[in-house]
Order: sequence, then structure tokens, then C-alpha cells
Amino acid sequence: MKPRLFLDTNVLLDILLERPGYEDVLEILQMGSDGKVALCTSFLSMANIAYLLRKEFHGGILLPTLKQISILVEILPMDNDQLQRAMMLEGSDFEDILQAVCAHGANCQTIITNNRKDFALQPGLLADWSSPEVLSPREFKNRIMDLGIF
Repeated sequence: MKPRLFLDTNVLLDILLERPGYEDVLEILQMGSDGKVALCTSFLSMANIAYLLRKEFHGGILLPTLKQISILVEILPMDNDQLQRAMMLEGSDFEDILQAVCAHGANCQTIITNNRKDFALQPGLLADWSSPEVLSPREFKNRIMDLGIF
């Protein structure tokens, strides 16, 4: 079974805006395109991207851009059960708690983000919580190189 990676909103924005380090994310997307990993993100990420880029990507570019992401990356649904679970966890950023719960529910082994500190979650009232591993795109790329994977 190929590894399931959850791409956080910020790494998708890195690619779209060609921010520093976006090349690492492009390599991960290529791994997904080659069938070496399964790539996922949440419905929430797509909404956040649309909101953040609505002025940047005007003139009919935004929707084709979102469609392209949805071709390359599985868009995971979010539901009330995930919301209830997220509200029982403790962390500094509720949006990232939602992302972690979504990734966990989809059996993603790794969350790829440039914002690792906000994924430092505590179980709070959710005794059975175990977070997926959280790595930056560069850390993930270095890990697979060190292990000789792919």
C-alpha cells in the first residue's frame, strides 16, 4: 500500500504562488502523479485556497486552478463527527486541528506542512488520539532520500 500524505493548505499555496521552497512540494506532487504516494487534502483547504486567492487569481483562473488541484490530489470530506473530535483536542490553531482530524480519519500517515508548530496537538478529552507524523516538504523529501525510497 502506498503512503497517504495529507497536504496542508500552506504547501498548496506555496506551489500556486511559487513561494520559496515550492520545488520540494512539486517533487511530492510528482510522486503522487507517478503513483508512488497518495496525495490528499481537505475540503477546508480548497475553501481556504479559494478565499485567499480570489483577488490574486481573477479573470476565470481560480476555478480551473482548483480543478487542477482536485485532479492531482484527493479532496477529503469533513463532517460533524470530525468537528466534534476536533473540539476535544487541544492545540494553538483550530483550523490545523480540523486538518489533523481529517488526515487521521483518512488514514494519512504524514501531514506535509510548513507550519509544524500548529500541529503539536494534545489529546485533551480525546483519549484515543494519535496524530499522523508532521513533516515539512523538505523533511519528507530528505527522509525518503535517506531511506532510499523511490
